[in-house]
This record gives sequence, C-alpha cells and structure tokens, in this order.
Amino acid sequence: MQTRVVRSMALGVAAALSTVPLASTAGLAQQFADVRFNLTENPALIRACRQFNRTTEVFDNTTLGPTSNRIGTLGAGTQVRLTGVLQQGRAQVFLAGSDLSPIQPVGWVNAANLTTCGTVSPPPAARACFRADSALNVRATPTSSAPLVGSYSPGSTIVASTNPPTQRTSPGGAPDFGRIWLEVAIANRTGWIARSGQGGVGSNITSIACP
Repeated sequence: MQTRVVRSMALGVAAALSTVPLASTAGLAQQFADVRFNLTENPALIRACRQFNRTTEVFDNTTLGPTSNRIGTLGAGTQVRLTGVLQQGRAQVFLAGSDLSPIQPVGWVNAANLTTCGTVSPPPAARACFRADSALNVRATPTSSAPLVGSYSPGSTIVASTNPPTQRTSPGGAPDFGRIWLEVAIANRTGWIARSGQGGVGSNITSIACP
C-alpha cells in the first residue's frame, strides 16, 4: 500500500513539471553569465569615444589580471571606442585603430582611467637635440639681420622648439643666400640658428640624444 502512494506522488510531480516550458541551453548559459558577472549593455554608449587619463593596462577579462591575461598597454591620451558592455568599475573597449576595420578586438579596462575625448592632452613628443659644432648666434627671426636673443658656444646642447624640428630656408639673395634656419628653445623663449651655410651647404650642428 505504501509503495503505491509513493509511486503516485512521483507521477504527479513529473506531470506537473512537464507543463513548465524549459529555456534553451544557450539561453540558460547566457542568463547564468549575466548573473555571475553582472554585465550590462548600454546601447547609448556603443562606439562612444573615450580616452585614457593615464597609462592603462588592457586585459581579456573583467578581473584585470593576472599579468598573463594582459593583452596590451595604452598611454595617456589614447582614444578608444566603447562596446557598450560594462561591469561595475570596468568597461569593454574596441582596440582596433579604425571604425572601418573588419576585425575589431576588444579588451577590458579600469573605467576610472577613462574620460571624455578631448579632455586629456596627448603626451608631448620626445625632444629633438643637437650639438653646436661652432659658435652660433640665436636670432629673433630666421635671418641674420634679426636681433640677437642668445648664443651657443661650441659643444653646447641645442634643443629644438618642436619635434620634428621647425626649419625655414632663407631667400636666395642677401643677406642669407639660402641658409637653412632651425627654431630652438632657449631661456624660456624661442629663437633661430643658422644650421647650414649659404645655399643650404654644410651643417653647423650634429643631431644627438637628448640629455
């Protein structure tokens, strides 16, 4: 008698379960992933421009570690596009250099290191330096008739005002006859030195590594 009651109850439970629709295996996996990792998608942020306010490591996971899972490092001022997928304190970004690229890998970064595009200046370019091979006058403008603003003795280190250096070539006539001039940074201002002789021949400076 007891065996019949137990069997009857089991059949009833099975019948009840058969009336409940079952989610697909893929759907259950997706729901589990969303709950486990607490990921959200904000359509308004898809391909939104962001840039880094500091050097940032990029990882293939939201844990941002270990080091073996790092897939790159991006410098301050580097711009990226958001995928729209977020986690608390984390953001997923496209790593491709062009929106038109057919392949766009993604990675995870610390969201605190992102800011609106245009709010961080890119790091300055490395300086361009030279050695004065002879005594050189520094002029206010690129002509030998301009006022003096300084000078370099032989062997002095010269720092260009920009990198790549800004240069000007004088007209072919007097007083400079086609000399090439280099803009330099000196005493908290800029000036010009003749880096060549007449007609652009020869060189008064030698490129060196900056100190």
